[in-house]
Amino acid sequence: MDMLIKKLIDSFYANVLPISVFCLTVVASVLITTSAQATINCAGYLPNSYFERIDDDSKFAGKLIESADSSQQLEDLNGKVLLDNLTDAYILMNKYLLASKDTVSGKKYGVVTATGEVIVPFAYDDIVTEPDIYTSFIVSIDMPNGLIKQGIVDREGYWIYPAVNNAPQQRRIDNGYGNYRYAQPTQRLIEAVDVPLNLTAAAISHAHYDSDNDRDYFLIKSLVGAGKSAQVGLLNDQSNWVIAQQYDELQPLNACNGQPLYLQAISTKAFTSKMQRQTALLDQNASVIIPFAANQNIEVFNSRDSSTLFLRSDLIEGSTATGMTEDIKNDIVSAQIIDAKGKVILLSESAIVKLLYHQLYAYKQDGKFGLIDDRANMVLAPQFDSYRDEGNKVWVEKQGKMFDLATLIELD
Repeated sequence: MDMLIKKLIDSFYANVLPISVFCLTVVASVLITTSAQATINCAGYLPNSYFERIDDDSKFAGKLIESADSSQQLEDLNGKVLLDNLTDAYILMNKYLLASKDTVSGKKYGVVTATGEVIVPFAYDDIVTEPDIYTSFIVSIDMPNGLIKQGIVDREGYWIYPAVNNAPQQRRIDNGYGNYRYAQPTQRLIEAVDVPLNLTAAAISHAHYDSDNDRDYFLIKSLVGAGKSAQVGLLNDQSNWVIAQQYDELQPLNACNGQPLYLQAISTKAFTSKMQRQTALLDQNASVIIPFAANQNIEVFNSRDSSTLFLRSDLIEGSTATGMTEDIKNDIVSAQIIDAKGKVILLSESAIVKLLYHQLYAYKQDGKFGLIDDRANMVLAPQFDSYRDEGNKVWVEKQGKMFDLATLIELD
């Protein structure tokens, strides 16, 4: 069972990073290089709305001092030692300090604030977070025989996953008119410092940061025993399953860009009389934008503004290719550009391929090639028998003659 779990974790990490967003595998501290390393890198993708919420003038309200023996200690601004015997210390976003510390269980990582308040206890072999965000921490410990257990702690130090609650308490609530006489039961989350080893055998990856609503989303694949398939779902930072654990894979297509998250879902459930590997496009609320179908690949065509467009490609029979068109175009039979409501914007009898170094795309209708821009607007109607992209120069064929595309339209 342990080897199965290790294989499932490796497989999950290989599939959760969307090719179309060029996401990178990163670790919060460059010194942490243990097992759980899969997350997105939002650096360079976050919209201005996120950075406008950050006070650029605020500095880390403490001092990180290195001792003669190369250990480190956290001091307040008056020089009082708050935490000592630290190693690998790393300041995050001028708010947190991620570091390792020797414990009775060996070298363990944790996270504290500038005042020494423990957010993530020093109990973990690895802590993964997102560059430029640091809104949550994926923690893990290495178990014997390659088993990895993980969990998620939010920026306030409370468990997101697995969710842990105290016994119900009575909380007074406003009746809408300033009257707090009424009460209702409520659950209070538990802090990680209270139950530090609240972990489970699961493969966890940060999937998306919604900067407008300041919310995190996570892909979680529960790891199970032999003979059972591991299913992945999407969890938000309120410990709510926004997409139930029922798919083989969920591939984020537009993480961190300030828009709702869209995902390509992959499942091998019986949609017809036999088991088939099928894909669909879902949003972060589990709404189906493009229905499940076999032999299709979905990627983002354009998400520069508030209206995201998707590129849906029909693949040759039996193909399971996923990713960007440039990498799988030999498997593509035809393609469509579809908006976020599922409306077909453009049909093509071949792969819709970007011209190298130009913000133009070639498509095919009625046996002829034409050009569109990155918003699917027609630039040249289908009229060419073929085209040849040489990078800095594009040739198009019409009535047996080759023309330099730059002589027909102005190229960037």
